Amino acid sequence: MIRRSKDTEITVLNLPSINRFLRYFRNYSKVKDYARSRGIRLVIIPIIPVGSSFMPVWAVPFFMIQSVPLVLFFALRYRVNIIHTRSYLSALTAAAVKKMGVGIKLVFDTRSLYLREAETFGGWQKLSADYRFWERLESRLFAESDRVVVQAFKTGDYVRGSVPTASVSLIPSPVSPGNFRMSSRDRERGRRRLGLTGKFVFAYSGSLGRLHDPRFLAKFYSLVRRNVSHPHFLVATQSNPAELLMYLNDFGAGSEEITVLNNPDLGKILPLGDAGLHVYGNSPIAPYASSVKMPEYSASGIPIVVTKNMTSIVELVERSGCGVAIDPLDKNDIRVKIQQLVKERERMGNRALDLAKKYFSVEACANKYLEIYDEITPKIKS
Repeated sequence: MIRRSKDTEITVLNLPSINRFLRYFRNYSKVKDYARSRGIRLVIIPIIPVGSSFMPVWAVPFFMIQSVPLVLFFALRYRVNIIHTRSYLSALTAAAVKKMGVGIKLVFDTRSLYLREAETFGGWQKLSADYRFWERLESRLFAESDRVVVQAFKTGDYVRGSVPTASVSLIPSPVSPGNFRMSSRDRERGRRRLGLTGKFVFAYSGSLGRLHDPRFLAKFYSLVRRNVSHPHFLVATQSNPAELLMYLNDFGAGSEEITVLNNPDLGKILPLGDAGLHVYGNSPIAPYASSVKMPEYSASGIPIVVTKNMTSIVELVERSGCGVAIDPLDKNDIRVKIQQLVKERERMGNRALDLAKKYFSVEACANKYLEIYDEITPKIKS
């Protein structure tokens, strides 16, 4: 099997745009050293950026001219058996190389849905030529991949709706629960240090903007805070929090009940909370959303609060009993669910931690990937 083979080699080919390469140039040597320590060959080759994040039809040939020869070269140079891609553009490149008859297997790790993101951000209209082009291309990628990996069951339904014969596997974003382990004594000390003692702390981690609308997040917090005693909002983000703070003030949350930390060690911050917010406004991407927030909240042993439009996550939260799903437009639902959260917080937190260990852990997810590799490359097993 692949996982036991001493001859197995992993090469990561990264093709950043030149401007991104120059922006993060100082970080690359550290990343390469880390990859080398893990037995991974990391190759970084900057390319000329074309189009935008939602690539128009005219830009695709210019991207392919740069990417396909590079991937083909490394596929032949290192006798690659499997190309595992983690975006639509990389999957498009790998599919083109596969068609050249070099004997590779293609794993398309969708992460998010390109067309739904375009709808969410207003990148394309459904009747536009670019949208229709990528809609057809998306179906071809699903059909030509030896395995399509999704992070949420609703995304799997989307793939099968497009290509019923597609081979789909569900693997969530992984987390290392040990990185979030915290003793009761350390938790008390951390809460005391941040002035959180005696408060019910709603935690939020991640970026602000684009998928995570600061106004909606502030509005949602203002709705749930009314149903707990001594509420507090603990925000860990790498983004500029100014817009979020403005909206929080507009919705009645004073600065004394808000703590914002700039890009902290989440393993030392999230366990200090009493519940984690993973919420979306009304957007086309919401039913398919599944980010690293839920695994990190789960590993921290805190219940998860999600909005009911996040269909995939709602199913997981309700089935595992690790949190509550709330309709932000229903005040009674908010009141009932938050009261339940406060009452059952410890039990929900334990179930969240159990979910992190059994479902979200790096080991559990890695084993699922290894099973895929074994299944699609039967000749290597011998």
